[in-house]
Amino acid sequence: MESASKKNSATKKAAPLRVIINVLDIFIDSIRHPTVEPIIFLVYLGWIFSETLQSPAFYRRVCELYFGGIASCSPILNATVEDEVQMHAAEWSLFTNLAYLLPAIFVDILLGAYADRNGRKVNILIGLMGITISQIGFMLLFTQSIQMPLWSMIIFFAASGTTGYMSMIPVSCNAYLADITDDNDKLMIRSGIFTVFQSIASVIGATVAAALSWLSVTLSIYIELGLFAVTILYVFWKIPQKPAVGHGISAEANKKNCLVEAVDLLKEGLKSYRRKRPGHRRAFIFITVTALMVLLLTVTCFEGPIVDHCNGLNESLAIGMGVVSRYVRVSSVDPFDLLVDLTLIIGTLIGMYLFKQVLRCRQTTVILIAIASSTLRALVIALATQSWHMYLANAIGLFAALIQPAVVSFIAQLVPLEEIGRIFSLFGIGCDLTFMVATLIYSNIYRLTEQWLPGFLFFFIAGVQLIIWLAMLWVHIKSILEGVGERNSQVDDIRKTISMIGIENYQSNGVDESNVSKSAREPNKKISIYEHALERVEKLKQEQNGRNAGDFFDGYEAPARYVQGSFY
Repeated sequence: MESASKKNSATKKAAPLRVIINVLDIFIDSIRHPTVEPIIFLVYLGWIFSETLQSPAFYRRVCELYFGGIASCSPILNATVEDEVQMHAAEWSLFTNLAYLLPAIFVDILLGAYADRNGRKVNILIGLMGITISQIGFMLLFTQSIQMPLWSMIIFFAASGTTGYMSMIPVSCNAYLADITDDNDKLMIRSGIFTVFQSIASVIGATVAAALSWLSVTLSIYIELGLFAVTILYVFWKIPQKPAVGHGISAEANKKNCLVEAVDLLKEGLKSYRRKRPGHRRAFIFITVTALMVLLLTVTCFEGPIVDHCNGLNESLAIGMGVVSRYVRVSSVDPFDLLVDLTLIIGTLIGMYLFKQVLRCRQTTVILIAIASSTLRALVIALATQSWHMYLANAIGLFAALIQPAVVSFIAQLVPLEEIGRIFSLFGIGCDLTFMVATLIYSNIYRLTEQWLPGFLFFFIAGVQLIIWLAMLWVHIKSILEGVGERNSQVDDIRKTISMIGIENYQSNGVDESNVSKSAREPNKKISIYEHALERVEKLKQEQNGRNAGDFFDGYEAPARYVQGSFY
């Protein structure tokens, strides 16, 4: 008995060590078998590095435009002039954001549907092309011999928007992870590692830029473009261009002209958003995406620090939001900012293992934890009066960054693989809209309230997140009742069935009409492939297992019985 007791005691003492080892194993596995992690690492390393050095140069150009010959612009010494420069910089940021946002919304939908047909490789390359276009614009803007006017950046950003811009890269990478990962718990871990690589690249990029603050902006952009070139080579080498599941949907794609095909893709994407789904899955999707969008205002976003889109916010607020503001001087890259990012990285690693490997929490539970962590963090910042309060807020927000991998994994449980790209495109749209909300609403709230209550903005943020938390609590309860996320859930069967239907009805070099079902040949068919799969799964279950009359969930109508989908 005594030896057994000692053994149990030793096991308990070794438990924390096992946790650390398992967390490290996740990293090692991703390094040994990389997929999209190097893509996001190289892109964000170059982008954050260059953007950090571009920020003071951009401020200087704005100052020279409005106050050239009147005040010193390098550095800005007059506080009044600095406030005016911040205001004008915010205006220019708003113009450029609008320039890429308007086309990006439609392009995200279109390319999401395209990737579901043809794979994710092209979309990643298109996203890289978009950010390259914008950086070439900045290079021409800051080159002394050229010095293009500021309004030219609106043109470059509009061109970037036609590619989906930066958000196309993380959205396509997460969709690729969903394609190659069968288990949703593993998908959350892989997406979490993806997020960690993104955050590490941001930390390294900002740190190196601060250390090399003497470097010219144009040279930093050349370095950035060099990293993008390496990324493109890696994509060609490592990412296969093959359809995920549903490429058979468009058997006549080669016979259509590009414009008609683009319109069809756009319709497919919009139809995926409006389609009635089993139970309340459609409501789950939009509430979850909204939750991600709200937390992007206070946590690291698919496109990097959010503060660079809230130019009017001062440095203390940037620290409070836990990101490095790239629209303040490079010297303001404070160690505390890096500590916040490192804390989020550690929290993501620990949270993935603790909540998924040890406690076996549902994805919705992890989302609730992430929102609660971010909400409490905002409240502590709002009430902060001393510097140690900020460090306390940093610790409380440890698990806030878990929102992204949890949302990716949960959404993958709600839709078949043929729609992953179309539904994930909502992430890109949400991220783009987040920047607009931050610029138009949050920054103005801060300006209007900083004199009488500097922490009001964070009270407001906490209130919004509390509402989202309550909405997610409803999603959590309803998803349990509807069987979402069960180990052998119906969604997995639906995915396999859709894959089988696609194999049966489609051949890469043509379609054999004799083997294609009537509904597949009819252009205006009444039933979708998703509904067809629902019916087939239900029939197979009835034939093989029957239905248990005493099921615990008899109180609600099983999702398989929603042939036409529910209102939600």
